[in-house]
Amino acid sequence: MSVPKILVVEDSRSIRTLLAIKLKNFGAEVTLANDGKMGLEKALSKSFDLVLSDVDMPHMNGLEFCRELKSHPKTRGTPLILLSSMESDSDIERGFQAGASAYIVKSSSDDLLLKSIEDVLNKQAFQQNRLVLVVDDSLTILRLVESGLAKAGFQVMTASNGQKALSSLHVKIPDLIISDIDMPVMNGVEFRNLIRKIPEYASIPFVVMSANSDRATMRNMMEHGVAAYMVKPFNMEQLVITVEKLLTDQFQLLLKDRERLESERNLMLASITSLVQALEARDAYTKGHSDNVSEIVAGMAKLMNFDNHEIEDLKIGARLHDIGKIGVRDSLLLKKGTLTDAEIKIFHNHPVIGSEILKPIPSLNNIIPIVLHHHERIDGNGYPGKLKGSQIPLWSRMTAVADTFDALTTDRSYRKGFTSEIALEIINDVKGTQLCEDCTDVFLKWIESQNKS
Repeated sequence: MSVPKILVVEDSRSIRTLLAIKLKNFGAEVTLANDGKMGLEKALSKSFDLVLSDVDMPHMNGLEFCRELKSHPKTRGTPLILLSSMESDSDIERGFQAGASAYIVKSSSDDLLLKSIEDVLNKQAFQQNRLVLVVDDSLTILRLVESGLAKAGFQVMTASNGQKALSSLHVKIPDLIISDIDMPVMNGVEFRNLIRKIPEYASIPFVVMSANSDRATMRNMMEHGVAAYMVKPFNMEQLVITVEKLLTDQFQLLLKDRERLESERNLMLASITSLVQALEARDAYTKGHSDNVSEIVAGMAKLMNFDNHEIEDLKIGARLHDIGKIGVRDSLLLKKGTLTDAEIKIFHNHPVIGSEILKPIPSLNNIIPIVLHHHERIDGNGYPGKLKGSQIPLWSRMTAVADTFDALTTDRSYRKGFTSEIALEIINDVKGTQLCEDCTDVFLKWIESQNKS
Protein backbone atom coordinates (compact mmCIF):
# COMPACT_ATOMS: atom_id res chain seq x y z
CA MET A 1 0.00 0.00 0.00
CA SER A 2 1.21 3.57 -0.71
CA VAL A 3 1.73 6.01 2.17
CA PRO A 4 -1.74 6.56 3.70
CA LYS A 5 -2.89 10.16 4.07
CA ILE A 6 -4.64 10.61 7.42
CA LEU A 7 -6.46 13.66 8.75
CA VAL A 8 -6.54 13.99 12.57
CA VAL A 9 -9.30 16.22 14.01
CA GLU A 10 -8.80 16.83 17.74
CA ASP A 11 -9.17 19.94 19.92
CA SER A 12 -6.59 18.82 22.52
CA ARG A 13 -3.09 19.87 21.44
CA SER A 14 -1.37 17.16 23.50
CA ILE A 15 -3.58 14.36 22.11
CA ARG A 16 -3.17 15.77 18.57
CA THR A 17 0.60 15.71 18.93
CA LEU A 18 0.60 12.22 20.41
CA LEU A 19 -1.62 10.88 17.61
CA ALA A 20 0.58 12.53 14.99
CA ILE A 21 3.68 10.79 16.40
CA LYS A 22 1.94 7.39 16.50
CA LEU A 23 0.64 7.74 12.96
CA LYS A 24 3.96 8.91 11.53
CA ASN A 25 5.64 5.91 13.18
CA PHE A 26 2.89 3.84 11.53
CA GLY A 27 4.09 5.23 8.19
CA ALA A 28 1.31 7.72 7.50
CA GLU A 29 1.33 11.26 6.14
CA VAL A 30 -0.53 13.26 8.81
CA THR A 31 -2.58 16.47 8.58
CA LEU A 32 -3.93 18.10 11.77
CA ALA A 33 -7.11 20.11 12.49
CA ASN A 34 -8.23 21.75 15.77
CA ASP A 35 -11.98 21.09 15.45
CA GLY A 36 -14.70 19.74 13.20
CA LYS A 37 -15.12 22.98 11.25
CA MET A 38 -11.43 23.16 10.37
CA GLY A 39 -11.40 19.42 9.74
CA LEU A 40 -14.21 19.73 7.20
CA GLU A 41 -12.40 22.54 5.37
CA LYS A 42 -9.23 20.43 5.13
CA ALA A 43 -11.16 17.31 4.09
CA LEU A 44 -12.86 19.19 1.24
CA SER A 45 -9.63 20.81 0.04
CA LYS A 46 -7.48 17.65 -0.03
CA SER A 47 -8.07 13.92 -0.48
CA PHE A 48 -7.49 11.66 2.53
CA ASP A 49 -7.46 7.89 2.90
CA LEU A 50 -8.75 8.09 6.48
CA VAL A 51 -10.00 10.59 9.06
CA LEU A 52 -9.57 10.24 12.83
CA SER A 53 -11.84 12.51 14.83
CA ASP A 54 -12.56 13.27 18.44
CA VAL A 55 -16.26 13.39 19.38
CA ASP A 56 -16.38 16.13 22.01
CA MET A 57 -15.12 19.32 20.27
CA PRO A 58 -16.19 23.02 20.07
CA HIS A 59 -17.71 24.70 16.98
CA MET A 60 -18.58 21.33 15.37
CA ASN A 61 -18.46 18.08 17.32
CA GLY A 62 -17.28 14.76 15.91
CA LEU A 63 -20.77 13.43 15.19
CA GLU A 64 -21.76 16.57 13.28
CA PHE A 65 -18.42 16.51 11.46
CA CYS A 66 -18.95 12.86 10.50
CA ARG A 67 -22.45 13.54 9.16
CA GLU A 68 -21.18 16.53 7.13
CA LEU A 69 -18.35 14.44 5.75
CA LYS A 70 -20.73 11.67 4.68
CA SER A 71 -23.21 14.09 3.08
CA HIS A 72 -20.67 15.67 0.72
CA PRO A 73 -20.09 13.84 -2.63
CA LYS A 74 -16.33 14.46 -2.47
CA THR A 75 -15.83 12.99 1.01
CA ARG A 76 -18.70 10.55 1.51
CA GLY A 77 -16.48 7.59 0.61
CA THR A 78 -13.70 8.57 3.03
CA PRO A 79 -13.70 6.29 6.10
CA LEU A 80 -13.76 7.93 9.53
CA ILE A 81 -12.79 6.53 12.92
CA LEU A 82 -14.27 8.26 15.96
CA LEU A 83 -12.16 8.59 19.12
CA SER A 84 -13.97 9.28 22.38
CA SER A 85 -13.77 8.95 26.14
CA MET A 86 -17.49 8.06 26.09
CA GLU A 87 -17.96 4.31 25.87
CA SER A 88 -21.62 3.50 26.54
CA ASP A 89 -23.53 1.40 24.03
CA SER A 90 -25.69 4.39 23.12
CA ASP A 91 -22.60 6.57 22.49
CA ILE A 92 -21.10 3.92 20.21
CA GLU A 93 -24.43 3.43 18.42
CA ARG A 94 -24.70 7.19 17.73
CA GLY A 95 -21.19 7.12 16.28
CA PHE A 96 -22.04 4.37 13.81
CA GLN A 97 -25.35 6.02 12.94
CA ALA A 98 -23.41 9.17 12.00
CA GLY A 99 -21.41 7.10 9.51
CA ALA A 100 -18.26 6.13 11.37
CA SER A 101 -16.34 3.07 10.18
CA ALA A 102 -15.05 2.36 13.71
CA TYR A 103 -15.42 3.75 17.23
CA ILE A 104 -12.38 3.62 19.52
CA VAL A 105 -12.40 4.48 23.21
CA LYS A 106 -9.44 6.76 24.01
CA SER A 107 -8.34 4.58 26.91
CA SER A 108 -7.81 1.65 24.53
CA SER A 109 -4.32 0.39 23.81
CA ASP A 110 -2.19 1.71 20.95
CA ASP A 111 -2.27 -1.76 19.41
CA LEU A 112 -6.07 -1.67 19.14
CA LEU A 113 -6.01 1.79 17.56
CA LEU A 114 -3.36 0.85 14.99
CA LYS A 115 -5.09 -2.47 14.26
CA SER A 116 -8.38 -0.63 13.65
CA ILE A 117 -6.64 1.89 11.37
CA GLU A 118 -5.00 -0.92 9.41
CA ASP A 119 -8.29 -2.83 9.08
CA VAL A 120 -10.22 0.24 7.93
CA LEU A 121 -7.52 1.19 5.39
CA ASN A 122 -7.39 -2.35 4.00
CA LYS A 123 -11.18 -2.47 3.76
CA GLN A 124 -11.25 0.91 2.06
CA ALA A 125 -8.59 -0.10 -0.47
CA PHE A 126 -10.58 -3.22 -1.26
CA GLN A 127 -13.92 -1.40 -1.64
CA GLN A 128 -12.53 1.48 -3.71
CA ASN A 129 -11.66 -1.03 -6.43
CA ARG A 130 -15.10 -2.69 -6.36
CA LEU A 131 -17.81 -1.61 -8.78
CA VAL A 132 -21.49 -2.24 -8.01
CA LEU A 133 -24.22 -1.99 -10.66
CA VAL A 134 -27.60 -0.90 -9.24
CA VAL A 135 -30.67 -1.49 -11.41
CA ASP A 136 -34.10 -0.03 -10.51
CA ASP A 137 -36.77 1.96 -12.34
CA SER A 138 -37.28 4.16 -9.26
CA LEU A 139 -34.98 7.20 -9.33
CA THR A 140 -35.43 7.59 -5.58
CA ILE A 141 -34.22 4.05 -4.87
CA LEU A 142 -31.31 4.46 -7.29
CA ARG A 143 -30.15 7.63 -5.56
CA LEU A 144 -30.60 6.14 -2.09
CA VAL A 145 -28.64 2.96 -2.83
CA GLU A 146 -25.97 4.79 -4.85
CA SER A 147 -25.43 7.27 -2.01
CA GLY A 148 -25.28 4.55 0.65
CA LEU A 149 -22.77 2.44 -1.26
CA ALA A 150 -20.66 5.45 -2.21
CA LYS A 151 -20.49 6.47 1.47
CA ALA A 152 -19.14 2.99 2.19
CA GLY A 153 -16.42 3.57 -0.42
CA PHE A 154 -17.77 1.57 -3.37
CA GLN A 155 -17.81 2.70 -6.99
CA VAL A 156 -21.38 2.67 -8.30
CA MET A 157 -23.05 2.75 -11.72
CA THR A 158 -26.82 2.72 -12.25
CA ALA A 159 -29.41 1.65 -14.82
CA SER A 160 -33.21 2.06 -14.90
CA ASN A 161 -34.05 -1.37 -16.35
CA GLY A 162 -32.51 -4.69 -17.33
CA GLN A 163 -31.92 -3.75 -20.94
CA LYS A 164 -29.94 -0.61 -20.04
CA ALA A 165 -28.06 -2.61 -17.40
CA LEU A 166 -27.13 -5.22 -20.02
CA SER A 167 -25.79 -2.48 -22.30
CA SER A 168 -23.71 -1.02 -19.47
CA LEU A 169 -22.00 -4.41 -18.98
CA HIS A 170 -20.39 -3.97 -22.38
CA VAL A 171 -18.76 -0.78 -21.12
CA LYS A 172 -17.55 -2.00 -17.73
CA ILE A 173 -18.06 -5.28 -15.88
CA PRO A 174 -19.19 -4.79 -12.25
CA ASP A 175 -18.08 -6.91 -9.30
CA LEU A 176 -21.66 -7.19 -8.03
CA ILE A 177 -25.18 -6.45 -9.33
CA ILE A 178 -28.15 -5.25 -7.23
CA SER A 179 -31.41 -5.33 -9.14
CA ASP A 180 -35.11 -4.76 -8.67
CA ILE A 181 -37.46 -7.42 -10.12
CA ASP A 182 -40.44 -5.45 -11.44
CA MET A 183 -39.15 -3.04 -14.12
CA PRO A 184 -40.30 -1.97 -17.60
CA VAL A 185 -38.61 -3.03 -20.90
CA MET A 186 -36.67 -5.88 -19.25
CA ASN A 187 -37.42 -7.00 -15.68
CA GLY A 188 -34.91 -8.27 -13.14
CA VAL A 189 -35.64 -11.97 -13.71
CA GLU A 190 -35.13 -11.65 -17.48
CA PHE A 191 -31.94 -9.65 -16.90
CA ARG A 192 -30.57 -12.22 -14.45
CA ASN A 193 -31.43 -15.14 -16.76
CA LEU A 194 -29.70 -13.45 -19.68
CA ILE A 195 -26.42 -12.72 -17.91
CA ARG A 196 -26.31 -16.25 -16.47
CA LYS A 197 -26.03 -17.52 -20.07
CA ILE A 198 -23.02 -15.30 -20.83
CA PRO A 199 -19.81 -16.87 -19.39
CA GLU A 200 -18.18 -13.47 -18.93
CA TYR A 201 -20.96 -12.33 -16.56
CA ALA A 202 -22.22 -15.60 -15.10
CA SER A 203 -20.08 -15.48 -11.94
CA ILE A 204 -21.06 -11.92 -10.91
CA PRO A 205 -22.93 -12.07 -7.55
CA PHE A 206 -26.55 -11.01 -8.11
CA VAL A 207 -28.58 -9.39 -5.30
CA VAL A 208 -32.33 -8.85 -5.63
CA MET A 209 -34.08 -5.91 -3.96
CA SER A 210 -37.87 -6.05 -4.22
CA ALA A 211 -41.09 -5.05 -2.49
CA ASN A 212 -42.28 -8.62 -3.12
CA SER A 213 -41.87 -10.44 0.20
CA ASP A 214 -43.58 -13.65 -0.91
CA ARG A 215 -41.51 -16.53 0.50
CA ALA A 216 -42.08 -18.74 -2.53
CA THR A 217 -40.70 -16.01 -4.82
CA MET A 218 -37.73 -15.44 -2.54
CA ARG A 219 -36.98 -19.17 -2.29
CA ASN A 220 -37.26 -19.60 -6.06
CA MET A 221 -34.85 -16.73 -6.71
CA MET A 222 -32.32 -18.05 -4.20
CA GLU A 223 -32.50 -21.54 -5.70
CA HIS A 224 -31.73 -20.07 -9.12
CA GLY A 225 -28.43 -18.48 -8.15
CA VAL A 226 -29.37 -15.19 -6.45
CA ALA A 227 -26.76 -14.39 -3.79
CA ALA A 228 -29.12 -12.39 -1.52
CA TYR A 229 -32.70 -11.10 -1.45
CA MET A 230 -33.42 -7.70 0.15
CA VAL A 231 -37.07 -6.80 0.85
CA LYS A 232 -37.99 -3.11 0.39
CA PRO A 233 -37.96 -0.98 2.42
CA PHE A 234 -34.62 -2.16 3.77
CA ASN A 235 -32.02 -0.74 6.10
CA MET A 236 -29.17 0.81 4.07
CA GLU A 237 -26.57 -0.39 6.54
CA GLN A 238 -27.89 -3.93 6.14
CA LEU A 239 -27.47 -3.67 2.37
CA VAL A 240 -23.91 -2.32 2.71
CA ILE A 241 -22.96 -5.15 5.09
CA THR A 242 -24.47 -7.69 2.67
CA VAL A 243 -22.51 -6.23 -0.25
CA GLU A 244 -19.28 -6.15 1.75
CA LYS A 245 -19.67 -9.78 2.80
CA LEU A 246 -20.58 -11.02 -0.68
CA LEU A 247 -17.70 -9.20 -2.32
CA THR A 248 -15.21 -10.28 0.31
CA ASP A 249 -16.32 -13.92 0.10
CA GLN A 250 -16.46 -13.78 -3.69
CA PHE A 251 -13.02 -12.20 -3.83
CA GLN A 252 -11.50 -14.83 -1.58
CA LEU A 253 -13.09 -17.66 -3.55
CA LEU A 254 -11.91 -16.20 -6.84
CA LEU A 255 -8.44 -15.63 -5.41
CA LYS A 256 -8.15 -19.23 -4.23
CA ASP A 257 -9.56 -20.55 -7.49
CA ARG A 258 -7.18 -18.34 -9.49
CA GLU A 259 -4.22 -19.55 -7.45
CA ARG A 260 -5.26 -23.17 -7.95
CA LEU A 261 -5.74 -22.74 -11.70
CA GLU A 262 -2.46 -20.86 -12.00
CA SER A 263 -0.63 -23.62 -10.16
CA GLU A 264 -2.23 -26.31 -12.32
CA ARG A 265 -1.50 -24.31 -15.46
CA ASN A 266 2.16 -23.81 -14.51
CA LEU A 267 2.61 -27.51 -13.75
CA MET A 268 0.96 -28.49 -17.01
CA LEU A 269 2.98 -25.96 -19.00
CA ALA A 270 6.17 -27.24 -17.43
CA SER A 271 5.25 -30.78 -18.49
CA ILE A 272 4.33 -29.73 -22.02
CA THR A 273 7.44 -27.56 -22.36
CA SER A 274 9.47 -30.62 -21.43
CA LEU A 275 7.71 -32.49 -24.23
CA VAL A 276 8.59 -29.68 -26.67
CA GLN A 277 12.22 -29.87 -25.60
CA ALA A 278 12.13 -33.64 -26.03
CA LEU A 279 10.56 -33.15 -29.47
CA GLU A 280 13.25 -30.72 -30.58
CA ALA A 281 15.94 -33.00 -29.15
CA ARG A 282 14.81 -35.62 -31.69
CA ASP A 283 15.76 -33.26 -34.50
CA ALA A 284 18.87 -31.14 -34.06
CA TYR A 285 17.77 -28.97 -37.01
CA THR A 286 14.67 -27.68 -35.21
CA LYS A 287 16.30 -27.00 -31.83
CA GLY A 288 15.13 -23.63 -30.50
CA HIS A 289 12.55 -23.22 -33.30
CA SER A 290 9.57 -22.94 -30.94
CA ASP A 291 11.28 -20.30 -28.78
CA ASN A 292 12.24 -18.31 -31.89
CA VAL A 293 8.65 -18.34 -33.19
CA SER A 294 7.40 -17.34 -29.73
CA GLU A 295 9.78 -14.36 -29.61
CA ILE A 296 8.78 -13.15 -33.08
CA VAL A 297 5.05 -13.43 -32.40
CA ALA A 298 5.42 -11.56 -29.08
CA GLY A 299 7.26 -8.75 -30.91
CA MET A 300 4.49 -8.55 -33.50
CA ALA A 301 1.83 -8.50 -30.78
CA LYS A 302 3.49 -5.54 -29.04
CA LEU A 303 3.45 -3.58 -32.31
CA MET A 304 -0.26 -4.40 -32.60
CA ASN A 305 -0.86 -3.02 -29.07
CA PHE A 306 -2.01 -6.31 -27.55
CA ASP A 307 -2.33 -6.26 -23.76
CA ASN A 308 0.16 -8.14 -21.59
CA HIS A 309 -2.23 -11.03 -20.93
CA GLU A 310 -2.78 -11.59 -24.67
CA ILE A 311 0.94 -11.38 -25.37
CA GLU A 312 1.67 -13.97 -22.70
CA ASP A 313 -0.95 -16.34 -24.14
CA LEU A 314 0.41 -15.81 -27.64
CA LYS A 315 3.94 -16.63 -26.48
CA ILE A 316 2.72 -19.87 -24.92
CA GLY A 317 0.71 -20.79 -28.02
CA ALA A 318 3.63 -20.10 -30.34
CA ARG A 319 5.97 -22.10 -28.14
CA LEU A 320 3.58 -25.04 -28.32
CA HIS A 321 2.57 -24.70 -31.98
CA ASP A 322 4.43 -27.86 -33.07
CA ILE A 323 3.53 -29.99 -30.03
CA GLY A 324 1.56 -32.36 -32.29
CA LYS A 325 4.79 -33.54 -33.94
CA ILE A 326 5.23 -35.70 -30.85
CA GLY A 327 2.75 -38.01 -32.56
CA VAL A 328 4.82 -38.22 -35.78
CA ARG A 329 7.24 -41.17 -35.91
CA ASP A 330 11.00 -40.48 -36.27
CA SER A 331 11.29 -42.23 -39.63
CA LEU A 332 8.87 -39.68 -41.06
CA LEU A 333 9.84 -36.60 -39.03
CA LEU A 334 13.57 -37.01 -39.76
CA LYS A 335 13.28 -38.28 -43.34
CA LYS A 336 15.81 -36.56 -45.65
CA GLY A 337 14.15 -37.42 -48.93
CA THR A 338 10.83 -36.38 -50.46
CA LEU A 339 7.73 -37.47 -48.56
CA THR A 340 5.20 -39.70 -50.28
CA ASP A 341 1.55 -38.63 -50.56
CA ALA A 342 0.64 -41.02 -47.74
CA GLU A 343 3.46 -39.63 -45.56
CA ILE A 344 2.37 -36.05 -46.28
CA LYS A 345 -1.16 -36.91 -45.18
CA ILE A 346 0.18 -38.33 -41.91
CA PHE A 347 2.43 -35.30 -41.35
CA HIS A 348 -0.44 -32.90 -42.04
CA ASN A 349 -2.29 -34.41 -39.10
CA HIS A 350 0.18 -33.04 -36.50
CA PRO A 351 -1.84 -29.83 -35.81
CA VAL A 352 -4.87 -31.99 -34.97
CA ILE A 353 -2.76 -34.17 -32.67
CA GLY A 354 -1.45 -31.04 -30.95
CA SER A 355 -4.94 -29.64 -30.39
CA GLU A 356 -6.08 -32.96 -28.92
CA ILE A 357 -3.15 -32.89 -26.49
CA LEU A 358 -4.19 -29.43 -25.22
CA LYS A 359 -7.98 -29.90 -25.17
CA PRO A 360 -8.15 -31.44 -21.66
CA ILE A 361 -6.52 -28.28 -20.21
CA PRO A 362 -9.24 -25.58 -19.86
CA SER A 363 -6.75 -22.76 -19.19
CA LEU A 364 -5.08 -23.40 -22.57
CA ASN A 365 -8.28 -23.49 -24.65
CA ASN A 366 -7.68 -20.03 -26.11
CA ILE A 367 -4.32 -21.07 -27.64
CA ILE A 368 -5.62 -24.24 -29.31
CA PRO A 369 -6.46 -22.33 -32.56
CA ILE A 370 -2.75 -21.43 -32.86
CA VAL A 371 -1.76 -25.08 -32.67
CA LEU A 372 -4.59 -26.28 -34.92
CA HIS A 373 -4.49 -23.63 -37.66
CA HIS A 374 -0.92 -22.30 -38.00
CA HIS A 375 -0.52 -24.23 -41.29
CA GLU A 376 -3.67 -22.83 -42.91
CA ARG A 377 -3.16 -20.59 -45.96
CA ILE A 378 -4.93 -17.37 -46.92
CA ASP A 379 -5.86 -18.91 -50.31
CA GLY A 380 -7.47 -21.92 -48.63
CA ASN A 381 -4.83 -24.45 -49.68
CA GLY A 382 -3.45 -25.05 -46.19
CA TYR A 383 -4.24 -27.71 -43.62
CA PRO A 384 -5.93 -29.27 -41.69
CA GLY A 385 -9.16 -27.28 -42.20
CA LYS A 386 -8.48 -25.58 -45.55
CA LEU A 387 -9.66 -22.34 -43.95
CA LYS A 388 -9.47 -19.22 -46.10
CA GLY A 389 -8.71 -15.54 -45.39
CA SER A 390 -10.30 -14.19 -42.21
CA GLN A 391 -11.67 -17.63 -41.38
CA ILE A 392 -8.18 -18.32 -40.05
CA PRO A 393 -7.87 -16.97 -36.46
CA LEU A 394 -5.62 -13.88 -36.17
CA TRP A 395 -3.22 -15.52 -33.71
CA SER A 396 -2.81 -18.45 -36.12
CA ARG A 397 -2.06 -16.09 -39.03
CA MET A 398 0.56 -14.29 -36.94
CA THR A 399 2.19 -17.57 -35.92
CA ALA A 400 2.20 -18.75 -39.54
CA VAL A 401 4.35 -15.77 -40.59
CA ALA A 402 6.80 -16.23 -37.71
CA ASP A 403 6.93 -20.00 -38.28
CA THR A 404 7.62 -19.55 -42.00
CA PHE A 405 10.47 -17.09 -41.45
CA ASP A 406 12.23 -19.19 -38.82
CA ALA A 407 11.79 -22.35 -40.90
CA LEU A 408 13.28 -20.64 -43.97
CA THR A 409 16.33 -19.31 -42.10
CA THR A 410 17.08 -22.57 -40.24
CA ASP A 411 19.22 -25.41 -41.57
CA ARG A 412 17.18 -28.53 -42.24
CA SER A 413 18.19 -32.12 -42.97
CA TYR A 414 17.18 -31.66 -46.60
CA ARG A 415 18.54 -28.13 -47.23
CA LYS A 416 20.71 -25.29 -45.94
CA GLY A 417 18.90 -22.36 -44.33
CA PHE A 418 18.34 -19.25 -46.44
CA THR A 419 19.77 -15.85 -45.54
CA SER A 420 17.36 -13.39 -43.90
CA GLU A 421 17.29 -11.31 -47.10
CA ILE A 422 16.22 -14.25 -49.28
CA ALA A 423 13.72 -15.44 -46.65
CA LEU A 424 12.12 -11.97 -46.58
CA GLU A 425 11.86 -11.98 -50.39
CA ILE A 426 10.11 -15.37 -50.26
CA ILE A 427 7.72 -14.13 -47.55
CA ASN A 428 6.88 -11.06 -49.64
CA ASP A 429 6.23 -13.30 -52.65
CA VAL A 430 3.69 -15.46 -50.76
CA LYS A 431 2.01 -12.51 -49.03
CA GLY A 432 -1.70 -12.60 -49.79
CA THR A 433 -1.68 -16.19 -51.02
CA GLN A 434 -0.02 -18.25 -48.30
CA LEU A 435 0.45 -15.61 -45.59
CA CYS A 436 -1.85 -12.87 -44.26
CA GLU A 437 -0.93 -9.48 -45.76
CA ASP A 438 -1.59 -7.50 -42.57
CA CYS A 439 0.36 -9.94 -40.38
CA THR A 440 3.23 -9.98 -42.87
CA ASP A 441 3.40 -6.17 -42.83
CA VAL A 442 3.54 -6.18 -39.03
CA PHE A 443 6.26 -8.84 -39.13
CA LEU A 444 8.32 -6.74 -41.57
CA LYS A 445 8.00 -3.74 -39.24
CA TRP A 446 9.21 -5.93 -36.38
CA ILE A 447 12.20 -7.12 -38.44
CA GLU A 448 13.02 -3.52 -39.29
CA SER A 449 12.90 -2.53 -35.62
CA GLN A 450 15.21 -5.44 -34.74
CA ASN A 451 17.72 -4.39 -37.38
CA LYS A 452 17.77 -0.83 -36.04
CA SER A 453 18.34 -1.88 -32.43
